[in-house]
Amino acid sequence: MLAANEEVPAVPGIFDVLRYLENEPVMLNALQKFMNMRQQRDSLLNARLTEVEGRLAEYEGRNAQQEMGEEQDEKEVDKRSAPQEPEFNIEDAEWAPLPENDDEAIG
Repeated sequence: MLAANEEVPAVPGIFDVLRYLENEPVMLNALQKFMNMRQQRDSLLNARLTEVEGRLAEYEGRNAQQEMGEEQDEKEVDKRSAPQEPEFNIEDAEWAPLPENDDEAIG
């Protein structure tokens, strides 16, 4: 138990509970079993949570890769479906005859 010079616990009346458990070994044993089961359950839940977080990160990574692939596919489709302008050859343009009137320049 706590010595007289130790600090007062945060839970009032805890000394009454501790004295009771010292006098009742069956109850102390039951409490210890409960606490052990609780600790095992918490450890199992933490392990499962860590596993699920890892899986989630993996799925999010896959999803991001799929989305990037879909975006690239969409860009490629856009490139293929968009009307392509003919390439401009500077040499041909320099030697091309000028239009004689405005109608030829527009057409």
